[in-house]
Amino acid sequence: MNRFAPELMALGRAFGLFERDAICCGTVSVAQSAALQELLRGPREIGRLATIMGVAQSSMTRLVDGLEKRGWVERDRAGQDRRRVEVLLSTAGREEATRLSGLTEETLSTIHDRIPADKRKQVLESLNLLRKAIEDVRCCGPGKD
Repeated sequence: MNRFAPELMALGRAFGLFERDAICCGTVSVAQSAALQELLRGPREIGRLATIMGVAQSSMTRLVDGLEKRGWVERDRAGQDRRRVEVLLSTAGREEATRLSGLTEETLSTIHDRIPADKRKQVLESLNLLRKAIEDVRCCGPGKD
């Protein structure tokens, strides 16, 4: 356990720095990039987008406000319930999200290629276990019983 914490923290720092430098290229924040790329999958209500991104709804609202000011997203009243608002990409937002998605794919492909082929399955299984453990702690971990 005494090696786990420093390694995990180093991984988090390295990936955070890598995202800012390689994926976002200074045009958007990491959070904005992730939100734009999620919206490529289709419109989302702010609450759902916040859940997917693992942030508070108020934080997501502020993030969407910034994206809207840049002309990258629009808000649309969803269906019959006028209280429901969906966020969707504008044409300019779709272009930016597609550009960012390409950078993300290229960057992650480079990382993947640097892992020895015979270890890739093991790394994927480990990442899956780590993600599930983190989600479990966020959901039900210390202080959340």
